[in-house]
Amino acid sequence: MLCTNLDLLDTPVSESFDRITRMASVIFNLPIAAVSLTDVDRQWFKSRVGVDHQTIPRDRAPCAQVAESTEVLVIPDMAKDDCYKYSPLGKSGIRFYAGAPLVTRDGFGLGALCVLGTLPRETTTEEIASLTDLAAMVMAQIELQHAFGRIDPISGLPNRTQFSDDISDIGQEDTGDIQRFAVLIDLAETKQIDHLSRVLGPAEIDRGVREAARFLRMRLDGRTAYHISATQFAVVTTERVREK
Repeated sequence: MLCTNLDLLDTPVSESFDRITRMASVIFNLPIAAVSLTDVDRQWFKSRVGVDHQTIPRDRAPCAQVAESTEVLVIPDMAKDDCYKYSPLGKSGIRFYAGAPLVTRDGFGLGALCVLGTLPRETTTEEIASLTDLAAMVMAQIELQHAFGRIDPISGLPNRTQFSDDISDIGQEDTGDIQRFAVLIDLAETKQIDHLSRVLGPAEIDRGVREAARFLRMRLDGRTAYHISATQFAVVTTERVREK
């Protein structure tokens, strides 16, 4: 799955995504909004407002249809929709759904930015245009942080893509009696970060990441630190091989 290749699934919450989700909820005046990513058998919420659970089954999930079709989907009343009235969302009391696709530059659907409500309603052309624009903003964040950019926007350090390329280049060099090692530094486990983010807020986690990046720059004496996942850094170090 492309979402897996981009390291999007099961990552900590991020204020850059939550901000867009909140905007969608406000524009539609609806209690629930989410950035929903399509996995093999589930929809995983990278960002969510008004819902506690972070995943639902992919089977009969409207966001899965949006990802597959890469088209906007509006369900004015799920209770009257033959396809979705008995779906997990329909059974949970959701009546209204609107989702705009998250589409890569190559045309692959990753999921949807969606809004949901417990009452039937119609949509306006302006609302759908706004939802589509917000979905494009989500994709801009995804591309910047995970796919096309080389600098992480939060830490300002080279990201996983740059790290992979640099490691590949190093592997092709003739280093003689010099060995190189990649040292990985974890700020915390993903579950711990997710819990702290819920308690303190995503902005506080981002602040901690920036502080960690600043500390590494000060201590590494010219060596490059990489920000390779949400709260994980890497440093390439060298050591001369001792003769036996």
